[in-house]
Amino acid sequence: MSDRRKYDALVVGSGIGGMESALKLGDMGYKVLVVEKEPSVGGKMILLSKVFPTLDCASCISTPKMGATVHHANIDVLTYAEVEGIRGDGAGGYHAAIRQKAKYVDDAACTGCRQCEMACNVAVPDEFNADMVSRRAAFIAFPQAVPKKAVISREGVSPCTYECPAGIKAHGYVARVRSGQYDEAFDLVLETTPLVGSLGRACYAPCEEQCTRGELEGTLPVRRLKRFVADRRYAANGNAAERPEPNGHKVAVVGSGPAGLTAAWQLARKGYGVKIFEAAAQPGGMLRLGIPAYRLPNDVVDDDIGNVTAIGVEIATGIRVDDVASLKNDGFEAVLVATGTHKPVQLRVPGEDHAGIQSALAFLADVKLGNPVDLSGKKVLVVGGGNVAIDAARTARRLGAASVDQASLECCEEMPAHDFEVEEARAEGITLHDGWGIHRFTGEGRVQGAELKVCTCVFNPDGRFAPEYDETQKQSLECDVVIVAAGMGADTDSFGLETNANRTLKADPGTLQTATPYVFAAGDVVTGPTMITTAVGQGRRAAFMIDRYLRGEELDADAFDEALGVVDKKSVLARQDVYDRRAPLESHAAMSASPDDFAETEAPMTEHEAFLAAARCLDCGVCSECHACIDACPADAIKFDMRDEEIEVDVDAVVLATGFRLFPADAKPEYGFGRYKNVITGMQMDRLLAPTRPFNSVVRPGDGKVPDSIGYIMCTGSRDAQVGNPLCSRICCMYSIKHNQLVMGALPLADVSVHYMDVRAVGKGYDEFYQQAKDMGAQFIKGRVAKVTEKDNGNLIVRYEDIEGDGGIVEAEYDMVVLAVGVRPNTEVSGLFDDGALGLDEYLYVGEADDDLDPGRTNLPGVFVAGSASGVKDIPDSILHAGAAVAQAAAHIEKARVAAGVATGAAAGGYGATSSDTTPGDTTGDAASNATSGDERVEVAS
Repeated sequence: MSDRRKYDALVVGSGIGGMESALKLGDMGYKVLVVEKEPSVGGKMILLSKVFPTLDCASCISTPKMGATVHHANIDVLTYAEVEGIRGDGAGGYHAAIRQKAKYVDDAACTGCRQCEMACNVAVPDEFNADMVSRRAAFIAFPQAVPKKAVISREGVSPCTYECPAGIKAHGYVARVRSGQYDEAFDLVLETTPLVGSLGRACYAPCEEQCTRGELEGTLPVRRLKRFVADRRYAANGNAAERPEPNGHKVAVVGSGPAGLTAAWQLARKGYGVKIFEAAAQPGGMLRLGIPAYRLPNDVVDDDIGNVTAIGVEIATGIRVDDVASLKNDGFEAVLVATGTHKPVQLRVPGEDHAGIQSALAFLADVKLGNPVDLSGKKVLVVGGGNVAIDAARTARRLGAASVDQASLECCEEMPAHDFEVEEARAEGITLHDGWGIHRFTGEGRVQGAELKVCTCVFNPDGRFAPEYDETQKQSLECDVVIVAAGMGADTDSFGLETNANRTLKADPGTLQTATPYVFAAGDVVTGPTMITTAVGQGRRAAFMIDRYLRGEELDADAFDEALGVVDKKSVLARQDVYDRRAPLESHAAMSASPDDFAETEAPMTEHEAFLAAARCLDCGVCSECHACIDACPADAIKFDMRDEEIEVDVDAVVLATGFRLFPADAKPEYGFGRYKNVITGMQMDRLLAPTRPFNSVVRPGDGKVPDSIGYIMCTGSRDAQVGNPLCSRICCMYSIKHNQLVMGALPLADVSVHYMDVRAVGKGYDEFYQQAKDMGAQFIKGRVAKVTEKDNGNLIVRYEDIEGDGGIVEAEYDMVVLAVGVRPNTEVSGLFDDGALGLDEYLYVGEADDDLDPGRTNLPGVFVAGSASGVKDIPDSILHAGAAVAQAAAHIEKARVAAGVATGAAAGGYGATSSDTTPGDTTGDAASNATSGDERVEVAS
């Protein structure tokens, strides 16, 4: 989506400098756009506990400005948005490209009630509390956030969900199981398909192959977790679906396999009258007829089908549909053909017509339907190397066969069957002859043996099936019964629809519509033999398209399942340096060398096992798409179909108020930050001391102990050429002294020591503030700290040079160490313009023409800088500097208007604004004058 807007000024960043700039420009009558990349305005100041040297509440000072900025009549604010580029328009103004990041919450509907946040079950580090605690993927930034609207963090689709051909939210139901919400996990799968129990047993779980945890100690048992919730649901209350209101339209579905059942389920949920026509005696398709009971019992298939019939779908069995047009005449407005691939492929070898030779599909169907099949004492040969062949061989073993041999063209490593299926078959006593094909069958009217020959190649260079043999290498096998699983084809001749060369139906791959507009086709009858989940996904797509067709809407293939991109596994693993090893749950498949019944080989998971398995999830996409927020939101504000929007604006002036970056404390590894839990940064200490602190009291993060001794290490990352930051950060001394006073107030018995090189507390009452901290008992120790190490009890040893003592190396022990980290320039700002266009100073802050005589003006006409983007400033200095930038920006705008023959903003009211348009009660001017007089001495913000 693209939009185009016109403003007098663009302010990039909404810290104290950005808010002050916007408010002053707005009060002058100019139309201003503020772009803030975080979900709330306020910058870093709102994160602080108190301000120095007055120790006033930082929130109490910030929040009025935040509210005034967002609600000002002349200011538009885009939060959770980023400026992607700014370029000149050739006429003295600028064109800016802005990306409004998707919030997945409708701001207009959201009431800020936090119900989504409380329901969310995914925890991520809380930026507001400096990553010391967790927030939820659905969150409101902080209690004083403006606007107070929820945002959902999504980094993309988790690999497990992305890989599922059915479109099941695998990450979502795993997260629900982790939270003990088993019914909700079942219902989440049910949103996609009614086949929850069948997929929990018979799916080959492509999701697990992509699980990021597999890069560590092993994947999650995603499939088995689905079975776990299905077993609990069916054991408790079975099918409890609510019937939707009928919409008056009728749809016929031909075939009751995974594609047909899923499509019928999806259509019926939208109110369509759906009738399924099934040629077999019982519904279920391959689920019923082709998968042995030891993998998928019939009662589970019945439970799944019960989901479909519970919402009104009618299933007519024993009815073969040959004439699709007749269904149209019977009043069905659309028809879905989903008949699968039930036609066996012939071997075309001598002796194939002997008695005792049958297809695997017919054999498995007879067994599954309870028809009498006796293989007692017989020698059985199964032909084929796929999963159907394995199922047939293992079924024959259970029916009392004396021996079961299996011949496969492919060698074992190349067999289409899954590796674990092959291993389980061998464990049950099946003899595998891999790399052998059938030369001929022998016998007089009834098969007595088979002659095999070595297969040297299965596919030609083009990938087409074209086996080649070594006719000189042969072997013979005795057999009484042969079961052929050489492939499956579609039986489509009678439909009168256009087909492909392999007899599958020809349908548009995106819409699944055939050449006959009211006829759609899905599943194996279109794709050829595939996995159950692929057929389910086809059924979902077909239902979506049929619904659009019957509502007269365009059949847009891209509108179905418009998903985000998949999350990169490497980026997921990079979120942490160390991971706890959590052993994966081993399979409980019970194998026997002589199986004699069709009991399930895989045992169900216990509740404890399910929890432990789900708890290993890494939450790759952050948001799991579990839909707990949707269930909880009373305003229906959650919108997962939101996507980023591209916004274009034209402006006369740009004010850069992008602030600074805190020095990354782990760049000084000798101090142990990130390795020792009780080594924290100054910003983290600010959060511990704030009224909105993450814990109930001031405690150390490692174990919750109230610290008796706290050591500060000044100039961490400042005045340090070794880390590329030679400048003094100016404010570290004062915020540390502020902490000293607040700690001694909160923890009167605690000892506070400050390791420093020198203390810079010049002007504005700062020196008095410093002396006051010393008088309260803070100990200041001059000397560089060389190293911090940790003891077994979590205490920390600080090794330093005692300059004011004897000059030797001394060690001191503290319960907690606070690193007074410095600041760095925000170099991202230069990337907003063409390479090298925006001038930077030698330290990579935004350069000014003359910071004393011409503050705020950059090398680009019409582009100005406010606050600490041009260099480190405390809050009063940031406010004053923003005033200078605003004066420059207003003059530029007026010059542009004069040049264009437009009345001045003050006389004409800008874009319709007058003096009455200023926000009632706005204290912007007072804040600026207070900063000048020294009544508001606060530290630093962006």
